[in-house]
Amino acid sequence: MTVGALSEICGPTRSPLVWIRPGHAGYIGPELGVDPHSGSVAVLSVGLDGPFVLDTATHGEITTRSSLSPARAVHRVNALGEPILLLFVDVAGAAAAAIAAEMTDTAGPYGLGHRREREIVARCRDEVVDPELVFAQAVAGRTLVVDPRIEAVTDAIRRNPQRTFRAESVAAELGLSTSHFLRLFAQQCGTTFRRYQQWSRVIHALRGAAQGRDLTRCAIDAGFATPSHFSETVHRMFGMSISPVLRAGVRFDLGTAP
Repeated sequence: MTVGALSEICGPTRSPLVWIRPGHAGYIGPELGVDPHSGSVAVLSVGLDGPFVLDTATHGEITTRSSLSPARAVHRVNALGEPILLLFVDVAGAAAAAIAAEMTDTAGPYGLGHRREREIVARCRDEVVDPELVFAQAVAGRTLVVDPRIEAVTDAIRRNPQRTFRAESVAAELGLSTSHFLRLFAQQCGTTFRRYQQWSRVIHALRGAAQGRDLTRCAIDAGFATPSHFSETVHRMFGMSISPVLRAGVRFDLGTAP
């Protein structure tokens, strides 16, 4: 596995690419045949060679070239093994809101048809993929305005994934009631306080595994009580196990530490 500031992928013959950044993470490669799952953060899916089927729990099968699935919405992307972009966004919800504004249609909670599909695909087809450019196309260059209180909380969670943050304590530090804080957090982040902590722990474990460390040790260091707890969380979040991905010659771009 290669770790660098920028990783390369050019067409489906190149190794799959995974990148991790504070606020977003991405995958470019063949669709992996996942099970139905509900993510902890929103995910933009874009078929790089053509449309795919978005299999939803509430609206059946939808054929589309791009979709935005919000956090906790059960879904499965089926592109029959064709190359796809999966862009997971958690910039305190502002990125998900920006992407949602670019979707041209909806089916319940799912956004369909990103206005910049062509530009996003082009960035994913660059000889050298720049994750920041892919992300910029997805959010259409919008300035992401985030409540500074929630931004500070999400930053603390990302930097200390092994710590269990209690809503009551955080709310008190911010001078808010617990119920107000939880509503504000969900509004800003597009997911729950608990789910965001799970997401940060998984990302921390994956970052360590990408650096060549033992995955089980990384999971424990990230705050998971047991390896099975980590595995169950990953399957619920992504619809598959991480181990096959790590064995598939994926190229990792970790950027700088959060």
